[in-house]
Amino acid sequence: MGRVDGKVAFVTGGAVGLGRSHVLTLAREGADVAVFDLGDGHRDAEPGYPLAKQADLDKTVEDVRRLGRRGLGLVGDVRDQADLDAAVSRTVSEFGRIDVLVASAGIAMMGAAWEMSRQDWDLLMGTNLTGVWQSCKAVIPQMIKQQYGRIVLISSSAGYKAWYWLGPYVATKAAVIALGKTLALELAQHWITVNSICPSTVDSGTNRGLALRHNIEWDSMVGGWLKSQAIQKLLDPIDISNGVLFLASDDARYLTGTALPVDAGVTAL
Repeated sequence: MGRVDGKVAFVTGGAVGLGRSHVLTLAREGADVAVFDLGDGHRDAEPGYPLAKQADLDKTVEDVRRLGRRGLGLVGDVRDQADLDAAVSRTVSEFGRIDVLVASAGIAMMGAAWEMSRQDWDLLMGTNLTGVWQSCKAVIPQMIKQQYGRIVLISSSAGYKAWYWLGPYVATKAAVIALGKTLALELAQHWITVNSICPSTVDSGTNRGLALRHNIEWDSMVGGWLKSQAIQKLLDPIDISNGVLFLASDDARYLTGTALPVDAGVTAL
């Protein structure tokens, strides 16, 4: 029996990278999964490096089904509340409920904060913060109706501290932690828990996309970041997904309002 056996999960940004890892981990542990991500449209959501396409979404859903669980692919942009509302409605129509939300859609940009364009600022805030808030808005009414829910927000160890050339990104991730803590208080009476996961340096599509956008050698870029960790090793996506699985499961039923650092010791330093 899996740790989320019989549950229904809704995962944003679930077609590739960390999101895909979360989707498949939840499916392996017994959950049916609705995967929300960009299709072949929405290219205005890209931050200078490629994001998920329809083929990626289709493959992830097929892999969920190969694991013996129901999978549902949903195309949309977390910056658009109507897209999220429609996706949640379809998930409930087909699966009957939503027990778990993993708000994983996110992007990153580097550069001096005062040099960032307003267009890039709006894209970063719209995806990483407004997108998380809107994902919660879409799912919470259903969870209140059920009087049950597990909400897991993907923040970052960057939400705890200042980082050179990542100021606006840091701002979004710190805000996600604060939002999660507040929602945890507001939703506790409905038996809905809300927690954040705060990864450190992961070998992810987002981080590799940053290196691509800025024409930086991968080892050179992450080498400096790893110096902030007590254990100076790259994390694998599954390390983060194991934390997501724990918070999504009833093993963590009385854990709420936390920001769980899966960070190889960044916060300790």
